Amino acid sequence: MYERGARDAEFDELDLFYYQHYYYYRQGYNQARKQSTTRGTVPPAMVVVFVVVLTLSLVAGGVWWFAERSARPGQAAVEATLIPPTTVVERPTSRPILQPTAIPPAAPVLEPELVLAVGRTARIVNLNGTVLRARASPGLTEVVARLPDASEVTLVEGPVEADGYVWWRVEAAAGTGWVAQGSPEGTVFLEPLPLN
Repeated sequence: MYERGARDAEFDELDLFYYQHYYYYRQGYNQARKQSTTRGTVPPAMVVVFVVVLTLSLVAGGVWWFAERSARPGQAAVEATLIPPTTVVERPTSRPILQPTAIPPAAPVLEPELVLAVGRTARIVNLNGTVLRARASPGLTEVVARLPDASEVTLVEGPVEADGYVWWRVEAAAGTGWVAQGSPEGTVFLEPLPLN
């Protein structure tokens, strides 16, 4: 999952469902984004120093040019370079604003009690009245039980990734086995329930 998050960050293709629900995907995505945004950026202090030096150089060059142009013929070059004491050098009044290249959308803050974890309970959802197949082991293996839509289950073990799904071993009134947390398309099958 970490590698998938890093790859999605590299191609700027955030999968919001994975970002919200999978810790390692989020870690890979954030780490890759952090590395890509720090490469090639210039610290703001360097930009300010550059702007100040450039402004002072332009002002000094302008004063020199103006003094040379206004010098009378036959007058010494030393007199032409004198600067009157009333010359004001303006400094920038604000710092330049650097725009970040891209900021990933902020993930919604989930209530701490609404997460899938071993020992917690969840409800089977989004099956439109069908059943969720519980399997003998993580992956598309032998079906050992069929859990009806809207039934509550206790998470006993997991999560485990196999065959493109995230699997949890659950216990329910209808049986025990490994069930998919959701579909690869993003449909969620296990909805966490609040603590009692």
